[in-house]
Amino acid sequence: MQIPAVAEQAHNEDLRLGDVPMQQEVELVSIDLPVELAEPLLERGVLPGCRICPVQSSPGGDPIVSVDGSLLALRRETANCLCVRLLSSIQDES
Repeated sequence: MQIPAVAEQAHNEDLRLGDVPMQQEVELVSIDLPVELAEPLLERGVLPGCRICPVQSSPGGDPIVSVDGSLLALRRETANCLCVRLLSSIQDES
């Protein structure tokens, strides 16, 4: 199940948070996880439309991200279920 913003164009869903390089800020488009696994993220402010920026990696290689100014450690598998788009593509659409 995808959480909101499911109607986004397919090309926007090709980029996953796990593929984003360090210090590249992106906007969350949708969460491609079952509701019971997405709920903890939603409770921590990881919502479609929020800005996420990978800032470092844990010793195990999992991403540590800034979500609207707060740091959050994610599992690599979870990051690969977050569909994002580059902020530059958002500004181009305006």
